[in-house]
Amino acid sequence: MKVELYADEIMDIAENFSEKLDEIAPLSGTEKQVEWANRIRSKITKNVILCYAFNAKKSFFVEMDEELIKKSERFILSKNKASFWIENREKDYTQFQRLIENVIYYEEEKEKNIIDEARKEATVYPNDQKTKVVAEIIFDDEIHEIKVKSEKDQIVINTVKSLHYDWSGKVWYRETVPYKRDVADRMAEVGNKLLLAGVPIIIWDEAIRKKAINGIFEKECFRWVIKDKDMISIVWEFRSDELYRKAKRLPHAKWENGGMDVPARYYAEIRDFAKINEFKITPAAEELLSEAEEEEKTHKKTSIKEANIKIEQNTELEDILNSSREVLEDLKDD
Repeated sequence: MKVELYADEIMDIAENFSEKLDEIAPLSGTEKQVEWANRIRSKITKNVILCYAFNAKKSFFVEMDEELIKKSERFILSKNKASFWIENREKDYTQFQRLIENVIYYEEEKEKNIIDEARKEATVYPNDQKTKVVAEIIFDDEIHEIKVKSEKDQIVINTVKSLHYDWSGKVWYRETVPYKRDVADRMAEVGNKLLLAGVPIIIWDEAIRKKAINGIFEKECFRWVIKDKDMISIVWEFRSDELYRKAKRLPHAKWENGGMDVPARYYAEIRDFAKINEFKITPAAEELLSEAEEEEKTHKKTSIKEANIKIEQNTELEDILNSSREVLEDLKDD
């Protein structure tokens, strides 16, 4: 990458780097050799950096090839024997520039060969190949995304879209979440689907590459019981009114942030729900459920007796009702 800086900034870079060389990369040799070689190296280094830097474009600015300077610095740091600098003391900075560029060119060619060989090892070509486009499958651990990188190809597009991948503008990607812990299976799945569609793939991890070739991966689960702070949350991908109704029937269930929150104390009901409706319980959620279950076991149980209360009956009324139905003599008509 080329960047534009003020000339005095380039001077500072050259001077600071060259002056600190004896501290960051001490030379080996006798005391006098090291002292002499340090002076030679410092002068040459400063001039080499300035040589790359001063490709003037404007009166007050200079253009600096940042990557080339970094490679030059690595070359200089690698020469850690005083004898090298003493033996090359008569070379001026232009001769050193050619020497560095020759070494860099050789290293770049060597690096290119290594990269080509590595790509060849990681590439799988299906027997029924239908496109020359190669899809590279990688995982971005920082943002938890599986990415499929390739040139534009309709077979690739159709395949990844069928697995719910989205287009970022540069690559196809699929968001994952840490609790699933099934990244290898998902990479193997998309690799397997692409291979079956006739697309060559690159997967750098050998074990995952074999899973893709052999179609060995666990079916993706879209239904999860997870831990959400101190609550259990029941979540699922893709809208389902039926799952919503079922989850809402759980005790004290409440819809929060895209999931159905349920207190962990209803561990039995939650586990039954998960089993019946094919939900997976994450380790963190299972730990919370187990804690709730163990806590319930510590509750002291007390036997409760039913109260023995006598109910007083109105016997006078009962006697009247049970008495003879004959009319008393005093109440009879004359």
